[in-house]
Amino acid sequence: MRICRNSATWLLLQVSVVCGQLPYHALKLLDSNYARTQDAFQKLCRAGYLEVVKAPGHKSFFVTDAGFEAYCRVRQKDRRKSNAFIWDKPTSTHNIDKAVRLSRINEAWLFFVLLCGRKYQTSLQIKREQERKAVRSTDSLKYSRFVGCIYDEQRFIHPVYHFGNGNQRLNPNGEKNAAVRLAGAMMSFEKVILVETPEAIADILDYSLWALRKDPRTLRHMRLNFHITWEDNAILLPLDGLAQAFVQHFDRKDWRAGIAQMEEQEKVKAGVTISLLQGRWMELLEYLAREPDPEAPVRIIAWDFQQPVMWVLRERGMLPAKARVGVCQSRAE
Repeated sequence: MRICRNSATWLLLQVSVVCGQLPYHALKLLDSNYARTQDAFQKLCRAGYLEVVKAPGHKSFFVTDAGFEAYCRVRQKDRRKSNAFIWDKPTSTHNIDKAVRLSRINEAWLFFVLLCGRKYQTSLQIKREQERKAVRSTDSLKYSRFVGCIYDEQRFIHPVYHFGNGNQRLNPNGEKNAAVRLAGAMMSFEKVILVETPEAIADILDYSLWALRKDPRTLRHMRLNFHITWEDNAILLPLDGLAQAFVQHFDRKDWRAGIAQMEEQEKVKAGVTISLLQGRWMELLEYLAREPDPEAPVRIIAWDFQQPVMWVLRERGMLPAKARVGVCQSRAE
């Protein structure tokens, strides 16, 4: 198979080498023309350059030996003209449990580092660092949704979790190991939760609203899925291109100052205004938990990447009938 530079095929092959095993969902992050990326994926699979791992609820892919050789041939040609760097062949697995975790770790790295240009450390790097320092070296981060950490301008740390589109229960042991890694650092402890679809965010919000309406004493002995609280007002992010601008800037002081100004301007226009521009949802959940008058006017301001979630919430009847949603363009910032 001939690999042409600057083609969707070459881009996908490079990403497969640089990032390692990825979930099929990652194809949506690579090119605005999703159909073209899917076509490139099929070509690479037919040529034996990519291999697919499938199971109910999971599909991932990784570069084969033949695919890595094809990558090296193209890079060697570039290397004669310039000192082009050639990556090592990444690790991959057919084991489903390991494939789910590895592919999600790699997708988060692809999103934050390659697409958003953020300072980021994966949970695998953190685990190796723990073992070198003999900090809880007998523990493991496997089976946790914890996939890494973002660092902001002040070196605060934001733990990142990848829920995919399925189970939303955090693993207690994985949480403890993540906490050990973060204990000595300056940190905001604002969790960032990645999901694949707007429906998955709506599921978290629906469950969180149910928990918020319950007496805390009744929840004390229950095994709960992840739910948002004021103490842990996590940022929920869909893995798509629209969220990139937000991720690049959300913890910058000037960005937050600009958001505060936008919120003040919007509050002048309506009696009840709820802002989702910080990426957090607890303000809306608390308003809904009070079971407001469905006829009461309320204005919700959200980013463009949050709009699909609002559509799902409206379809489920979770929003008041008179609620209006104002949408801000994240890319314009």
